[in-house]
Amino acid sequence: MGNRDGAGASNARIAEVQRLATALAARVRYAQLVQRPVYEEQINALVGAARLLDEEKVPWPPMVEEVLMELAKSLDGSEAPDPAGEGA
Repeated sequence: MGNRDGAGASNARIAEVQRLATALAARVRYAQLVQRPVYEEQINALVGAARLLDEEKVPWPPMVEEVLMELAKSLDGSEAPDPAGEGA
């Protein structure tokens, strides 16, 4: 019975990580939309949650995946907007 109880607690914890990561991703998305800063701590928390989910072989929630992919693109500069409107 001990293993089953542990697995249930683990599943509940993973579900909570998914829920919290989705909520944080929604906050980051909102900050992006209203052109507010996205803090390094928020990015680190999302990456940490994604790594934990990867280690547990659990897929990322769609919002988490979308936000992390956009953040990665912006860090690469591949889709960074040109604030001066130059280069077009």
